Amino acid sequence: MQVSYNRRTATKVKNGRVQRKNRHLPTGLQGYVVDRESPRRGFRHVLSKRDLRAFIDLIPDWDRLSQRLERIVLGSDNSYDGEYVFYHREQTSSIFLNAWQEDLWMEIASEYFDSHKEIFQRLGVSYDKTAKAVLCRFTEAQARAFMLLHVFMHELGHHHDRLQQKHRDGTRGEDYAERFANSRFNQMLSDYVRIFGDPSKQNGTDQRCY
Repeated sequence: MQVSYNRRTATKVKNGRVQRKNRHLPTGLQGYVVDRESPRRGFRHVLSKRDLRAFIDLIPDWDRLSQRLERIVLGSDNSYDGEYVFYHREQTSSIFLNAWQEDLWMEIASEYFDSHKEIFQRLGVSYDKTAKAVLCRFTEAQARAFMLLHVFMHELGHHHDRLQQKHRDGTRGEDYAERFANSRFNQMLSDYVRIFGDPSKQNGTDQRCY
């Protein structure tokens, strides 16, 4: 079981050259690359590059939203669900979607759970509240859906915010990214179910049709 009371996303601003690892130029994707880092022992990715590419095909206005996005990384870090990194000198960005503990069960801080409760319920995640946190028992399908429909879109919201604010001081931060992700969740859920299957009804059976 993963105990992760501070489970959340993170943003960073870095100077200097972007470091590239395991660089690949996926077919049909121009202007950015998709990378995969090997997870640490006891952890695994709930996404594949193929999942990511199939999901990107569903995102409205992807060409506009992905401007100046340099990398999307299936990351090895397990401290955060996702991470948005802006490279100030180059004015480009990377999005990291990180590995999960192998059994996919985790304890989540009550505050984080409460702010995402509607999403967890719509994905069919089973959970029990404890004195300090909420034990969420994700299936692989539910973890995949949460990472794509919410975490990835949250980090993309940070990128969209950065694009819009590039001639202004600062960005609108977590509130904007969360609103962006929540609006896209409602907009994209039916298309997601059509391609990946309904995560609330999948119990380990792969129903993806891409």
